[in-house]
Amino acid sequence: MAILLITGWVAFPQFSPKFSDRYESFYPSLTGAEKDGAITRGWIPDDILPSSSRDIHEVHSLSPSREWCAFEFAASDTERLRRNLSRVDVLPRSIRHIRDPKVPWWPSALKGNLDMQGIRSQGFDLYLVERPANSVQSFILLFAVDWSNGRAFFYSTYK
Repeated sequence: MAILLITGWVAFPQFSPKFSDRYESFYPSLTGAEKDGAITRGWIPDDILPSSSRDIHEVHSLSPSREWCAFEFAASDTERLRRNLSRVDVLPRSIRHIRDPKVPWWPSALKGNLDMQGIRSQGFDLYLVERPANSVQSFILLFAVDWSNGRAFFYSTYK
C-alpha cells in the first residue's frame, strides 16, 4: 500500500499539495492577511499596500523564492503606495521575464518576456521596490499599478 501511495505522489504531484512549495491565498482585506500571518511571514507588505487594500490574491513559491500578488484599493487611499514606489524605465535583469503563475487573476501582460510599452498601453504604470532579503541578497518587487481603476499587481524575486 505504501509503495502505491509513493508512486502516486511521484506520478501525480499536482494531487499532492502537501508536498508542494507553492502556496496560494486570498484575503478580503489586509486584516484577513494579518490574521492569517501573511504579513508577519512577509508575503503581504502592509507597509507598502494602501490600508484600503482588498480582494488580495497571493501565490508564492519557496524555491526559488517568488511571489505574485494582486489587490484592489480605494482611489482616495494611494499615499502610502505612491510614497514607497520608484518609477522604472528599464527593467532589472531579474524581472525582465516573469514566469506564469498559472492563476486566472494574473494579467497576461505580466507573463513571459515583459514588454514595458505593452504593459503601459493596458493602463499600468510600472514601479520598483528593493528590500534587503538577508545580509547578501535583496528582494526586488515590480509593481504594475492601474491608478484610475484602483488595482495593482506585484511580482517579487531575488535581485
